Amino acid sequence: MRVTVKLFGEFREAAGRDKVELELPPGASCGQALRQLAKLEPKVGELLFAPSGEIRDHLHVFLNGRNVATLAGLETKLSEGDRISFFPPIGGG
Repeated sequence: MRVTVKLFGEFREAAGRDKVELELPPGASCGQALRQLAKLEPKVGELLFAPSGEIRDHLHVFLNGRNVATLAGLETKLSEGDRISFFPPIGGG
């Protein structure tokens, strides 16, 4: 199945493009997609994952516009045509 990962900010700069198309096996999870992305784009992987291998806790991961924290987290199953994006929290005042 094919999913699209949209890249913004420092992730876009690290990859040199604004999206990555991934081919994943049926039933793949959001976490599996992010690990595959990290293999394809190592600079993006360094920004996504801490040295422990866990996704950096300051990132918010979205699947089709919904925060995966409100679903099954990184274990959320993907479907053909899904769109994944992730952002650091934005502050300001």
